Amino acid sequence: MKGFYAKNQTYLFYQLLLLLLTPLVCLFAAGFPPVSWSNALLLAAVLLIGIAGTVFGLVAGLGLSLAVLFVFGSILLWKAFVSSAIFLSPGEIVIWMAAILAAPVVTGMLHKWVATTTAENQEMKDKFDQLVTIDEPTGFDNYKRFLFEMEDEFKRSRRTSAPFTLLLIQVKYFQQFQTLYGAKETLHLLQSLSGVLWNHTRMTDRKFRIADDTFAVILSNTEEENADIVIGKIGGLFKTHVLANQKQAVTLSVAFGVASYDEGLSDAKELVQHANDELEQYIP
Repeated sequence: MKGFYAKNQTYLFYQLLLLLLTPLVCLFAAGFPPVSWSNALLLAAVLLIGIAGTVFGLVAGLGLSLAVLFVFGSILLWKAFVSSAIFLSPGEIVIWMAAILAAPVVTGMLHKWVATTTAENQEMKDKFDQLVTIDEPTGFDNYKRFLFEMEDEFKRSRRTSAPFTLLLIQVKYFQQFQTLYGAKETLHLLQSLSGVLWNHTRMTDRKFRIADDTFAVILSNTEEENADIVIGKIGGLFKTHVLANQKQAVTLSVAFGVASYDEGLSDAKELVQHANDELEQYIP
């Protein structure tokens, strides 16, 4: 039930609004005739059943509907055998009983339709997210694509014995930068850093943004010692960043982690872990 509220608040609001406005529109069309207390109570009961069906579904609406019918029937029997006062005509009794039974069915079906539609939309969104592999701010591939490419490169090296090196680059205190300078400057920072990587690595080197503050580069046909050349080229460029307003330059703290393919490694995940370990232990 909690998930239903979280995902369907807008739909729920419009359904309840429509449910409450419908009797008002009907009364307006009829010129707002005087309504007896008995009809007013039955109308309130039907609306309550409709709200239960809308929010909780068909079963809850039917349960409340049966309870109202039991009370309504008990009152009718009491009026018939104990009291001589007649508060509803036979036609009104039939109409209200039909309304009490119809309210949970209509609103329960609407509830089910909305829940099904929302679930289908969420499923489509999840499938779309799985297909999207591009990090929009940088134009690099994302973490899901990174894992796939690492597996592919690892298998290729195991098959051909060709070397490759994984380079991880982490911008320290990224969250603090985001808090201090805001979304616009953060976007500018990411675009600037990705521009450095585009311009100072080879076209064949695959580039990724694998976390908010972390980039990865798969250096094909590259031994670990050659990765130091890449770090030397981009290290200084990463450390100094000019803000988008061109009025201030800030110094960034950057960490690097490097790991190369080795036949002793069991899989690509182990290689990534080695690079992560070096990233965490990095001392400028």
